[in-house]
Amino acid sequence: MDAVARSALVVGVEPKVFEKISKMLKKNGFAADFSESGGVALESISFLPFDAIVAACPLPDMAVGQFLDAVRAKASPCRLSAVVLLASPDALPDAAPLVGKGANRVLSAAELDDELVHELLRLLDVPPRFEMRAISRLKVQLSWGTSQTLCQTENISAHGMLIKTDHPYPIGTQMAFELTVPGDREAVRGYAVVVRQTQKTRERASGVGVRFSSFEADDKKRFEALLGKLNKQKAGGASEPHR
Repeated sequence: MDAVARSALVVGVEPKVFEKISKMLKKNGFAADFSESGGVALESISFLPFDAIVAACPLPDMAVGQFLDAVRAKASPCRLSAVVLLASPDALPDAAPLVGKGANRVLSAAELDDELVHELLRLLDVPPRFEMRAISRLKVQLSWGTSQTLCQTENISAHGMLIKTDHPYPIGTQMAFELTVPGDREAVRGYAVVVRQTQKTRERASGVGVRFSSFEADDKKRFEALLGKLNKQKAGGASEPHR
């Protein structure tokens, strides 16, 4: 039986550019659709889920931020899709801040090559996330000194975790963490970096997403054992992943 192709929607680029992108995607197992504008794309997105969305920046008919807000809306079938912006050279400065605010990556449209497919595959090749509300102690080095605070995790994965906090830590902030693992008397300790901030308009938790950098001693093994337990629970229907 043939494998089901991943679906991609390419938005707002010139037809010749779409032909080039479509060929690259097809070679890597994607079925690509085309929408000439953001408005047309949103009509499709309102009822069709796509694994990935590749959108021009700027779009011909609407602000890219407005388009991203609609894609990431709670009721959108594409709320969890991988989104890559292809920015014209003069739009790159405006596009870069959209990473973590609806867009996952920004690439230069002037240098369109296999990097686009590589980024999409990397974004889609992510481990499952599991809901887990646990206490996490953060130690953050800021410009004015070290800050320590207690937060609550919303979900975790092998790569990182979503932390509920009212403090808008900037993307790139380095932090040490101590994660209180249910059923384990000793906290899991390690280091992480902020990779995105949540959006209150489309997510239930206000906070930041962090990617793990390293773990202390044997704490990585203990953390992986926790993920194994959560995965078994999910397989048995006791838990659902939250991406």
